[in-house]
Amino acid sequence: MSPLQSLMALHGAPGDPSARYIARMQQAVRVLYGQASPSEAFAATTLALEVLDLDAFLSHVAGNAGYIGIDGVVYAPVDLPAGTPVPVRADAHSLEDVVGHVLRNAARHRLPGTPIRIGLQLQGTQAVVDIHNQGQPIAPDMLERIFEYGVSEAPDAAALGQRGQGLFVARTYMAKMGGTVSAANADGGVVFRLVLQRATR
Repeated sequence: MSPLQSLMALHGAPGDPSARYIARMQQAVRVLYGQASPSEAFAATTLALEVLDLDAFLSHVAGNAGYIGIDGVVYAPVDLPAGTPVPVRADAHSLEDVVGHVLRNAARHRLPGTPIRIGLQLQGTQAVVDIHNQGQPIAPDMLERIFEYGVSEAPDAAALGQRGQGLFVARTYMAKMGGTVSAANADGGVVFRLVLQRATR
C-alpha cells in the first residue's frame, strides 16, 4: 500500500485525472490482501452503493476507453435525449471494473477495425446497458460458463495471460449491486447485457 499512498499524495488533488485510478488500485489491494483465494476475495467484497447517473458514467467510460488501450468505443443512449440523467444505485469503482472487463473481452474478440457500441435504454424500473462487438459468436454451451471463475472461451487463454477472472468479477459485482450481466449472440457478434435497478434521487 505504501507506493500507492505516495502516489495518492502526489495525485490526490480534486480534479486530478490520475486520482480515480489510484483509488481503484488501492481498492483492489484491499480486496485481495489476506484472502484465501481471489474468487473468495471478490465474493467477500463489500461495495459502497450510491446514486449514480448512468448516462454520464457511460459517456465518461467511453470517452476514456482509449487510455486503457481500447479504441473505437461508441456510446449512444437508445430512445433517450442526450444528457438525460439515469440514476441507478451502484458502486462507481466496481461498475467501472465491470464495464472495463466487458470492454476488454469485446476488444479481444471483435473484428479488426470495428467499433464496440454501448447502448443504454430504460425498461420499466430497470436501466439496461448493452455492449456489442462484431465478431465470432460464443459457443452456446459457453454463454453461461464464461462467467465462472477460471473459465475462458479462448483455447490459448493461458498463453496470452488471460486467467478467466474478468467476467467472474463482472457477475459478482453486478450481483452485489442488485443487478445482472449476461451474454448472447446477436447482430453479427456478441452482446453483453448489464441490468441495474433505477433509483430516485
